[in-house]
Amino acid sequence: MHIHFMKLAIEQAKLSIPVPSGYCVGAVLVQETLREANTNRHGNNDSIDDVTSQEFEEDKDEGYADRFRVVVTGYSRELPGNTHAEECCLLKLAALGADTGSRDDYFEDDDDEYIGEGEVALVAGTAATGAAAGCNGGCGSGRWNNSNSTDSNQNSNRSDRKLKSRRKWIMYSTMEPCSTRLSGNRSCSDRLIASGIRQVYVGVREPDHFVKTVVGVENMVEKGIEVIHIPGLEDECLAPNRHVLDL
Repeated sequence: MHIHFMKLAIEQAKLSIPVPSGYCVGAVLVQETLREANTNRHGNNDSIDDVTSQEFEEDKDEGYADRFRVVVTGYSRELPGNTHAEECCLLKLAALGADTGSRDDYFEDDDDEYIGEGEVALVAGTAATGAAAGCNGGCGSGRWNNSNSTDSNQNSNRSDRKLKSRRKWIMYSTMEPCSTRLSGNRSCSDRLIASGIRQVYVGVREPDHFVKTVVGVENMVEKGIEVIHIPGLEDECLAPNRHVLDL
């Protein structure tokens, strides 16, 4: 199932118009719906990781797949202002809540407590490391974990709205959310931390072509976000970036 959503993100990355100063990244924001979030068709209380790809495919016609639905998608520079893929997803979600009059379906009030705290437990142990293509500082199959656990963009406040803790939100991104933006805008890892999203799946770590010290994963893990690498799709995630990478 995770591969299904990551491949949707890869298709988004292909829509990004290449520029010499940036990557082409795709992102998909998925929501676990309330209707089927607690009980599956067998009457079991399954988490997202308990759903196998075979079950996902077999149950599409029965509505089980609707338990996890794509809410918004995004790709690099899709919206004005040199926007990144994850940033576009958050901006679209904020606009969706405002434009439909259904803000309460998505966001907590501004003065609410930190969202999602304790909902998604960090996985014990250390991050698996590997030499996946394009990785900077280790990017193996597995989860990154930490056991100790003023933006110039005018849309910053809207993209940083915190999501309701009663829903599970998962971000899929073809590349590690950035930790530093040369434009001076707020990084995508910081935006995700502020949003309340507690689970992020990535296809590949950010190469060091533009920024030499990339710590998006580390920043998110430190703030309690579970970051998981989906192995086997590195080449597909990097392919839209041939214009800047030596592939």
